Amino acid sequence: MHSKIHWALAVVLAAGAGSAAAEPADWVRGTLDDACDVTDLDFSDARHGFATCMFSDVMVTGDAGVNWHVIHTDLAQTLRWARAASDQVLYAARLGFYRSDDRGQTWSELGGLSSSDDSIFDAHFFDAQHVSLLKGADLYYSENGGESWDMVYQPPQNVFFDKLHFPNADIGFATGGISSSEGTAGFVARTADGGRSWTLLDFHGGRIYASDFFDADHGIVATQDSNLYTTVDGGGSWQLLGAAPNGDLLLDIAHRDASHWYAVSATGGLYETRDGGVTWETGYQTPDYDALAAVTIAADGAVVAGGNSGVLVYENRVFRDGFD
Repeated sequence: MHSKIHWALAVVLAAGAGSAAAEPADWVRGTLDDACDVTDLDFSDARHGFATCMFSDVMVTGDAGVNWHVIHTDLAQTLRWARAASDQVLYAARLGFYRSDDRGQTWSELGGLSSSDDSIFDAHFFDAQHVSLLKGADLYYSENGGESWDMVYQPPQNVFFDKLHFPNADIGFATGGISSSEGTAGFVARTADGGRSWTLLDFHGGRIYASDFFDADHGIVATQDSNLYTTVDGGGSWQLLGAAPNGDLLLDIAHRDASHWYAVSATGGLYETRDGGVTWETGYQTPDYDALAAVTIAADGAVVAGGNSGVLVYENRVFRDGFD
């Protein structure tokens, strides 16, 4: 119980903390060889990364995010989700679920999901064969690497999700929400069997735009009204923490451990805490306040964030000072 209280208190303090500046050299702009508005990022190892972009483009890096090569695909859609299974095997999704075996040069669809118009927002690989996927408002499951899919959960009307998080092989969370003229509403669902069945939980905050779960019990969500909420009991209850860093609309959150985590925002802020949320610093701010849509952590490597106008920033201190 003491650890749960300490964790929640740390995040509560974060909501009211000020924002200090990081060292200027901590975050460095990556270089792109063409235009790309990033929608999602993933790394297969410390050096090899993959990003999806607007207008059916993708891009790859082989040096931890310092330099990126943009590839124009023939998928004819803005891709929303990226996975780097290896330096060669990549997955992307929007209307359909696609795989490339040649580092993004050619793509093939798996599972026929593009036959419906709903967008694929997120997916999670448990291993090479078992995959949980979110398309439209519905949750799917595959036991053959995406070759075929079973719909495993269809939520009530006007309940929508757009993020998946699995802190372990059994426990997972789907988060999202809806905005209307009457306001916004957030939603959370939980699985305890690795994505094969789901239960809708009670959540009384606004539409959830960003979320992260450190383990099966502890998680944070950020809502459209720039508030942070936390749970210490696996989504059974939620506590309002207060405003997000700088009162910003957070679009993605990633954690290195329970103390050290990152967030990116709709106005191009990259925020960081090293003390479990007690204090925040602004690590990077895009010059024209272009949105940062995604943040990810390369395996044993740097944090990389990407967004509009081809903005890619990587955590230079990992290479400058060594990784601790």
